Amino acid sequence: MQFGILLIVLGLGAFLLPLIGLRFRIMDLVEDYQPWASIGITVIGLMIVIAVIVNRKPQNTGDQSVA
Repeated sequence: MQFGILLIVLGLGAFLLPLIGLRFRIMDLVEDYQPWASIGITVIGLMIVIAVIVNRKPQNTGDQSVA
């Protein structure tokens, strides 16, 4: 899940930072494909986070009483 969040932050940052004149140096590798590379990285991060949330098993607290 942390990796998904990292991708979301990297993707959104790479998309928004050029608006104020800054950039991530690692995103220079895909400079020719901007802004689509940033959007793609963000979407992949969102898919990872959503997959983890959907597949998370509910925690059994033991406070449930049988009626």
